[in-house]
Amino acid sequence: MRCSWPLALSLCWTLGWSGVSLPAWSQGVEQQALLAWTDPYVAALERQTDVVITQEPLSATLTRLELAQWLTEFFGYIPNPNQVQEIRDLEPNTPDYWTAQAVLQAGAMRLYEGNEFRPQGDITHLEALAILVRALQLPAPTQADIERWMALYTDAADVPEVGRAFVAMAGEAGLLVNVPDPARLQPNRVLRRAEGAVLLHQALVYRGQLPPLPPPVAQLRPSPARVAETVQPEIFQTRITPEGGSVPAGGTLTIEAQATPNGRATVDIGGVVQGLPMQEVQPGYYRAVYSLGPQDAVFGPDISIQLTLNGVSTRVQRRLPQLALGNVAPPPVESVFPPLAPLPQPAPLTAASNRYPRIEAIRLDPQRDLVEGDILTIAIWGESGGIAQFDLGNLALNQPMREVRPNHYEGTYVVAPTHQANNPTLRIVLTKDGLSQEHREIFPFSIDGSRGTRSTIQPVSAPVATGLPQIFSVTTNSTNLRMGEILKVTMRGDPGGRAAFRIVGVTPEVEMREVAPGLYETQQQLPFNMQPVNNGIIEVILQRGGQKTTQTSPSPITIAP
Repeated sequence: MRCSWPLALSLCWTLGWSGVSLPAWSQGVEQQALLAWTDPYVAALERQTDVVITQEPLSATLTRLELAQWLTEFFGYIPNPNQVQEIRDLEPNTPDYWTAQAVLQAGAMRLYEGNEFRPQGDITHLEALAILVRALQLPAPTQADIERWMALYTDAADVPEVGRAFVAMAGEAGLLVNVPDPARLQPNRVLRRAEGAVLLHQALVYRGQLPPLPPPVAQLRPSPARVAETVQPEIFQTRITPEGGSVPAGGTLTIEAQATPNGRATVDIGGVVQGLPMQEVQPGYYRAVYSLGPQDAVFGPDISIQLTLNGVSTRVQRRLPQLALGNVAPPPVESVFPPLAPLPQPAPLTAASNRYPRIEAIRLDPQRDLVEGDILTIAIWGESGGIAQFDLGNLALNQPMREVRPNHYEGTYVVAPTHQANNPTLRIVLTKDGLSQEHREIFPFSIDGSRGTRSTIQPVSAPVATGLPQIFSVTTNSTNLRMGEILKVTMRGDPGGRAAFRIVGVTPEVEMREVAPGLYETQQQLPFNMQPVNNGIIEVILQRGGQKTTQTSPSPITIAP
C-alpha cells in the first residue's frame, strides 16, 4: 500500500505488488536487462554534464533526495536562509537540509503532511513528471490539449484527474518516453534511478542544455490541434554549431531552432545548400545536420531558417562572419580590442625558411570582467605548425596553447580565488622553425578571484558541531582527462569548514570553495606539462574546529598527455 504525493497532487492511490520467488542475483540481472534501453541517456548525461550516475546501481529506487540533488545541480537552485521552511525529518544546517530547502523554495517539490520531506522515500512516474513540469515552469495546457494527450494511452484511467494536466505538459516537453510499450504511462510505478536519469536528460534537452537523442521507441504524439490560418508561427531561438572557425570537407554543421511545434522547417546555408529539411526531434525543437562535401566552400555564410504552419511562414536569418565552410581561407578574426601599438614587423629575410611566423588576430571569450571559477579562452589565428603560448600579467606565465585546427590556436586560463588584477598585459608568442613573433595588448577587463561565479549561501547561525567533520560524498566531472582540460571536484560535507583536494603523489593541496552550505567545489585546468596519471587517487580534506577529515574519490582518475 502506498500513498503518493498528498501535497503535490493531493491524492492517494494503492499499488499492489505480487511476490516473486527469484533469488536476489537473478532479480538484479533481470532488472538490468529491463533497463538496458536507458543506457544511451545515462551515458549522454555522464559524458556531457558533471553528474555521475553509475556510481550506484541503476536499478536502485530513485529517492526524493537524489532527485532534489539533481534539480539543484542543473536548475541552479540556491536556498535563501531567510526563507527556510520547517522540515522535521532532516537535521538543520546539513547539506541535505539545504538541498531540500532549495527545491522547496523553488516550488519544484512539496512537503508531506507533518512537514516531512521523506528524503529516502521513493517517487512514482507521475510524481516525477509533476516535479519536472514545475521545475521547467511549463505553461498550463488547455482542456483540449489534455484530452488529446490522454487519448493516446491505454491506461489513461489510472491517471487521477488532478494529474492529467501534468501528463499533457510533460508530453509537450518531450518527457514521456515509455518503454517497452509507448502507449502505457504506468503512472503508479516506482521509478528506478536509470528511469529518473532519462527524465532528467529529457528535461535538460527541453532547456537547451543537451542535444536530443533518438528515442529507443517511437514517442506518441497527438495529432496537431487545428490552428487558425491567421496564427503566425514563431521561431524563438536558434543555435548553430560551430558559430566560428573552420569546418573542413567531411565536417558537419548543426542548425537547431526552438519554435512553434508541429510545423515544417527548412534551412538555407548561403552558397552551400537550399531548403535542407529540419527534423522536429521533440515538440517545438527542430534540428538539421549538414555534412560538407568537397565542393562546398563559403566564408561568412548567411543561414536562414524558415518555419511553415498551416500555409503561413516565418523566416529568421543570421550571418556568421567568423565561420569558414570547406576549403577557404580562415576567417579574419578581429581582435576584441585595438592594440596599443602596431605589431612589431621583423626585418625582411631572404630565405623563405627563415620567415617569422605571423599572428593574424586574437579573440577572447568571455568578453567581460572575470571572477573566481571563470574560464577565459584565448584564441589566435596564425601560421600553422607552430608552438604558441601566452602570459596574462603575473597570473598565468608561459601557458601553452594548442593548435586545435590548422591556423587556429587556443589556450585557457582559470581564475583562482587569490587572483586579482586590473587590465593586466596579455602577451602571446608564436614560434616556428626557431623564430618567434610576439604580440602584447592590455587586457581590457578586471580579474577578481575574491568574487565567485555562484552566490555563497551563509548557513543559519548554529553552534559548531564538535568532533571530526564529516564528508558525505566526493565526485568529479570525469575520470579520464587530458592535460589542458578542466577537472572539477565536488564534495558534500559538514558546512563552515576549509576544504581542499589533491591528486595523491602528484599535486599539492588545491583550495575548494563552499558555494552553498556543505557543498564545496573547485575547477582547475590541468597543466600541459604535468606528470601523467594512471589510476590516480583524488583525496579531499575537510577541516573545521581544529579537526581534519580526509576521504578519497570512489573512482580512480587517469590524466593522459
